[in-house]
Amino acid sequence: MDSTPPDWRIGERIAASRPCPITGDSEAEVVAVRDRHGKPLRNVVSAGSGIVYADPLPVEDLAAFYREDYRLAYKGSFVPKAKHIARAAGVALERHVHSCGAAQAGMRTLDIGAGGGENVYLMQRLGCEARGIEPNLGYGGFSREHYGVDVFLGMHQEADSEPASFDLVSLYQVLEHLADPVADLRSMARFLRPGGLFLIEVPDILFPGMRFDHKWHPGHLFGYDALTLEAVAAKAGLRKRFVTVLPGNLFGVFEKCEDGGDSLAPPDLVGNAQRAKAALEQGKRRYWALPGTYTKVPRRLCQRVAEKWTVSRAKSPRAILDRIYAGIGAESSSAPEGMAI
Repeated sequence: MDSTPPDWRIGERIAASRPCPITGDSEAEVVAVRDRHGKPLRNVVSAGSGIVYADPLPVEDLAAFYREDYRLAYKGSFVPKAKHIARAAGVALERHVHSCGAAQAGMRTLDIGAGGGENVYLMQRLGCEARGIEPNLGYGGFSREHYGVDVFLGMHQEADSEPASFDLVSLYQVLEHLADPVADLRSMARFLRPGGLFLIEVPDILFPGMRFDHKWHPGHLFGYDALTLEAVAAKAGLRKRFVTVLPGNLFGVFEKCEDGGDSLAPPDLVGNAQRAKAALEQGKRRYWALPGTYTKVPRRLCQRVAEKWTVSRAKSPRAILDRIYAGIGAESSSAPEGMAI
């Protein structure tokens, strides 16, 4: 049975129910009408900027969703499983490399959307004074209990950290979930000192290596390309140092303006909507012709075998991290398990 609302049509020009966060305009074109599970979910591309977003919002109470249901919906668990810990630790190391080693010993760092705490623990191993913010009670509580890391349980708006008190703020795979990215980035940037670094990773909505009908998730409220990520950051007063296009993701390093975070001029977005639509359409057509489409399964199998080997040799969640982070801040690895470093 076709569950698509009859008034949603791909290619239709509409006035979106919520405006583009970059231009403030509502003129948009429908690019998808179902989520990855086949349920109704309309995504549009802004005619003025090329940013892709869900319209209308599919979740009404976002705070409650992320506090209670998000991790269960994504990971099928209230707390991270051993394989999730190993996977997240490996990703944390990759992100440190992508940032060109932005985090240095002696820095005060804040990881917003800290998940199971693997990145906060890595920052401690690097010699940083590290904190985290995590709205999900299961994952955030797990990180505090097993790693002894300083993670605030709640939304970033509720956190009690002093303004301008951190040298580096990271936001990994979070921005796409936020309903008002400019306002939220500006709010998060209040924790950052002028001249401090803001690290952001988001999925690349134009990545051709993901099936078109798998791109659309009710938790992903925005889809970014390199230009729209830079533009949203600029509106929040964050100046681009660099944005790297990775397989499937975008990784950006931004700097908080010395003037306290006034909006900056965005990059030139003329024609970006047309480029975005063309890239989405091209990706839809080319997906099954890409060699990577057929190597996904063996690559994932190899990754799962490596993860299983790693966790089988560790007796606790913290031991998994210590094994993966071996050689990083080795002086901290002798601390008793369960105690803060």
